[in-house]
Amino acid sequence: MSFLLGRGSAIEWLRQNHNVSIVEPNARWTVPYSSLEASRTRFEKHLPKLEGLTRPIQLVVWCHDDRRRTAITQSHILNVRDGFYPAVKAGDDLFVSSPEFAFLQMANLLDDEQLLFVGFELCGRYGIGAEGVFPRPQVCTSQDLVSCANRMPRVRGRRHATIIAPLVIDGAGSPMEAALALILHTAREEGGYGLPAPELNKSIPVEGKARRQWMEDHITPDLLWENAKLAIEYDSNLHHSASSRIASDAKRRDVLAELGYRVITVTTEHMRSFREIERIAHVVASTLGIDITASSEDELNARTAYQARMRHLALHPKVLCSIPTLSKKRTWSPR
Repeated sequence: MSFLLGRGSAIEWLRQNHNVSIVEPNARWTVPYSSLEASRTRFEKHLPKLEGLTRPIQLVVWCHDDRRRTAITQSHILNVRDGFYPAVKAGDDLFVSSPEFAFLQMANLLDDEQLLFVGFELCGRYGIGAEGVFPRPQVCTSQDLVSCANRMPRVRGRRHATIIAPLVIDGAGSPMEAALALILHTAREEGGYGLPAPELNKSIPVEGKARRQWMEDHITPDLLWENAKLAIEYDSNLHHSASSRIASDAKRRDVLAELGYRVITVTTEHMRSFREIERIAHVVASTLGIDITASSEDELNARTAYQARMRHLALHPKVLCSIPTLSKKRTWSPR
């Protein structure tokens, strides 16, 4: 018999085990629900592997008879049509919900914006730990989130997941990059600017004179609209303060300019200012040939409120570390 960590415990485990190469096909498993159980005695041997997870640890079980609630664990039944749970193997008889399945499970607990940030994290190149943001390999894609929700129609929260998953953009390098992409791309009626979605940290080739200057064969702008030859580089006060990093960032901008890209630099201070975000958004819109002038004061107020919510989640990512106890979701209407 096996155990399956789910919901917030799965997200936390993925954050703590960020060196696990779960993007490889052979690292995905399916656990038949008939093999899952919730015996406390047998589960306790796994506790040393699960230090640091919020208690009670969330387990997935296959029927009411296996449900147990103790100081250590809490059990949940998930209905699945084919009888299998997508999982990552964590031990001989211990499995963890796969990233896309964990996203689907959390769709029943989180509001829209919290779920979006969890999606950007899972589909990005960073994780959120107790000490803040850390780099890690991308563990799934937004298409994985969509496909998992479509394959498991009986799981509670599926409708919410199918609404939010398509809004996730792959490849973000930090919560602030995610927030900036969301602010620029989210529909105007929701408080964004309705601009085309940027590509995040996409690798583009470096050739010619720029190749001699950069000494590498590719470069990855933070936000990119390749057809418009426009890039945004986000300079974090936290991660980019060292003089060597400042010099590297300056060289990156020079190389992109040599390749013919217009480069806009955005800092954390810019992100704190509605006026600065307005200015940056209008520069992007003008380059893309789009008019984003607010049609009313209500639209401006919606932008202000939306940016404040995005900024709060990006600047305080530890808010998302307590996801097992977050409030019930608030669902958007499909667009």
